[in-house]
Amino acid sequence: MAVKKIQTTCPYCGVGCGVVANKESIVGDKQHPANLGALCVKGSALKESLAMPSRLLYPKMQGKEISWDQATDEIAQRIHQAIQMHGPDSVAMYVSGQILTEDYYVANKLMKGYVGSANIDTNSRLCMSSAVAAHVRAFGEDVVPVNYEDIAHADLLVLIGANTAWTHPVLFRQIQQARENNPDLKLVVIDPRNTVTAEQADLHLAIENDGDVSLYNGLLRFLIDQNALDEGFIDASTEGFSEQVEEVKSEQYRLENVARALNLTLNEVTTFYRWFSHKAKVLTLFCQGINQSESGVDKGNAIINAHLASGKIGKQGCGPFSLTGQPNAMGGREVGGLANQLAVHRGFDTESVRLVKEYWQSPSIAAKPGLKAVDLFEAVEAGKIKVLWIMATNPVVSLPNSDQVRRALKGCDFVVVSDITEQSDVAEYADLVLPAAGWGEKQGMVTNSERRMSRQRAFLPAPGEAKPDWWAVTQVGKKLCSKLNCESGFEFDSEAAVFREFAGLSAINTNSNHLFDLSKFASISDEEYANWQPTQWPLDSEAPYRDGVFSTPSGKAQFVAVTAPSTVMNGWWLNTGRLRDQWHTMTRTGHIAKLAAGEVEPTIYVNKLSAETIGLQEGYCAAIRGISDESDSCIFAKVKFDDGLSGKQLFMSMHWAGRYGGQSQVNRTVSSVVDPISGQPAFKSSNVHIAAVQMQSYGIYVGQERDLPSCDYSSYQLDDNAAVTRFANLTKLDKSMFSVGQGEKLFRWDLPQGWMMVIGRQTGNQQQMTVTGVLLISPQPLEQDYTAITALIGKPLSLSSIISIAGEKAQSQLVCSCFRVTDKQIQTAIEEDGCVSLNQLQSKLKCGSNCGSCLPEVNKILKSYQTIAVSKA
Repeated sequence: MAVKKIQTTCPYCGVGCGVVANKESIVGDKQHPANLGALCVKGSALKESLAMPSRLLYPKMQGKEISWDQATDEIAQRIHQAIQMHGPDSVAMYVSGQILTEDYYVANKLMKGYVGSANIDTNSRLCMSSAVAAHVRAFGEDVVPVNYEDIAHADLLVLIGANTAWTHPVLFRQIQQARENNPDLKLVVIDPRNTVTAEQADLHLAIENDGDVSLYNGLLRFLIDQNALDEGFIDASTEGFSEQVEEVKSEQYRLENVARALNLTLNEVTTFYRWFSHKAKVLTLFCQGINQSESGVDKGNAIINAHLASGKIGKQGCGPFSLTGQPNAMGGREVGGLANQLAVHRGFDTESVRLVKEYWQSPSIAAKPGLKAVDLFEAVEAGKIKVLWIMATNPVVSLPNSDQVRRALKGCDFVVVSDITEQSDVAEYADLVLPAAGWGEKQGMVTNSERRMSRQRAFLPAPGEAKPDWWAVTQVGKKLCSKLNCESGFEFDSEAAVFREFAGLSAINTNSNHLFDLSKFASISDEEYANWQPTQWPLDSEAPYRDGVFSTPSGKAQFVAVTAPSTVMNGWWLNTGRLRDQWHTMTRTGHIAKLAAGEVEPTIYVNKLSAETIGLQEGYCAAIRGISDESDSCIFAKVKFDDGLSGKQLFMSMHWAGRYGGQSQVNRTVSSVVDPISGQPAFKSSNVHIAAVQMQSYGIYVGQERDLPSCDYSSYQLDDNAAVTRFANLTKLDKSMFSVGQGEKLFRWDLPQGWMMVIGRQTGNQQQMTVTGVLLISPQPLEQDYTAITALIGKPLSLSSIISIAGEKAQSQLVCSCFRVTDKQIQTAIEEDGCVSLNQLQSKLKCGSNCGSCLPEVNKILKSYQTIAVSKA
């Protein structure tokens, strides 16, 4: 009998791709409008992600298993006690864009309507809050005013602060397809780094750090000077233009001065400004390079100002497009999951507070904003927060100045962590851990970057006693209501029941200028909810603001006068960001071999010439230290040269955490500087100190899991056949530090540089030994190809194969993660199989035929061979 296939959505980025899943397979949903069947490498590996190396199966209190009834009793009692003794603001929740809308809704209701505090914030604070604030300032509401289909209708696409080819690969494939269909479509990429996205642009503006406001204020000045304003739109649909005109009259925004300040050529800036002013349909897509800044909100408003002034908004193919980072960050914004929101796009004005309280019939309600993420954990360390519930996020890695977060949690009276694994870094600090149902086991609603609400549906049973987050919150809510002697507001028996109430609450927006209104679904049946198909809001319009009426009291969009900050940064500055093949803190993707092969260890990227001035060598370790007052922690990372970085710019992935990254967690060095309006940390521009470090020993172990000596630097990778541990130590590692288990034998060889140990185990009654582990130690970084070593694990021990390891140095580089194609394989296909075009390579190896994010690298290798061929001709 055929196994039923379930329509659900991918749990990774904000593109919101549909997938079709069952126990046997997970593939792209060709019917879902967000992706039409396409998936990136992470989405393609969803089936492998289900095989978690560790799952939390039962509630545990101080390491001891307890029942759910005991666990929820304890939480309700602790919350009630804290309220009685210290007031409602002594309780807090920190949640996640990974949870579903129904989870978010009940958590927000519990905190704001029953605890009576707005101290509930979310890790969306770290990625989207500046865009939210910019939307509210300009439009009167947090609304993304474009759709994905606008990409196909644009004449100019501007990607700013976004390495979209890696962070939103399926959406970037739509951009590539739009360019293939329209040869006149121009692509401008604005990014300090020469990323794989920038390499595909018609124009790459490598602006100075935090130079975005200068660039866009200069653009507004250019539009004014060139008489390229849409004065009819400005008069009819906007307010505040004259104030921004006064700002851009400053000499610093003259074209020549902007170019000089941003270290660009006059021609580069002029070309961008002319394209923006002359093209009828312009779409600006922006992401963390805009948001994660001390001036992130102003950056967002500078972009919006340019679209308002030129009238390139509210029309097909036009507008500012904030790309959402997480799968349900938008859903969290809809319910009010940020500390400075109340609910359903409402703030803390008197009318909104009254309307929400009346709908909830709650005993008390938060009447003012709560603590944003960074401030919240500072309050935890100060002892002001007595009870903290953390859900589906890993703040001891993801927040800036993360050592401070560890101190805060260690000293907190009562910490609850809801997660799918005990191996997340934050679980170490929990007094009580709750087993959460994971992706594929839970269900509810998610909203993607284009405001499209889709269903996640369960297709697997939850293991042990794992429960959905909404269920856990409602059990605590019921018991808290009993202690507060009020009627329970948490009598939900399903996700559909939660969604109905959420939709009903949004009716308070029906007769206002707010666009977020789902009230037509307040009476949706369980069957209709079960059969839900992807739906965009606003429900009665093809896209927001097509009528030129905005969500402000006057109905007019607001120009926001923004001033460019200084772009001067003394010393080295660190930019952190995402890899193509990993997700957040690697708890869901780190164990997948094909994803782990993209970047195998914590790496700091630096311009070669700049590196050489301070003695950094590629492959060796560097020490990176925060130099702010609050963050002076030091981490080690391997150095890799990247001439796509300029000057003293550094880049390091934010993913490395837990066993995978050891102590090399980049946010230990990042200061807690935030945007003063949004509270979003400036992850893209931290001052740091970097220096070469003299490690006495470098090593790699490949084989079966075993205990190894603690080292100053270490990383962990899972390959198909073995675990791979890389390490380095400030003091020399001696052979005596490494031992073997019972029944194993140890073979040692001295090498020209260092030594090698091979561990074997006798199989059956035969004399043949099977290789269980290989260890190499050297005073210099090791260049051996780890894949050649992993191929030996579990195979008969052969002296010739073992000795060959020492000479196997040309380590291949993974190019295409989707099909695990390396640069060596591509070179072989060109040299030996005669593949001389992209089509031929794809026919043979499939590289670049799925998400397309590796196409720049594939084409670069092809071009290098074509160049050689031409030079020989």
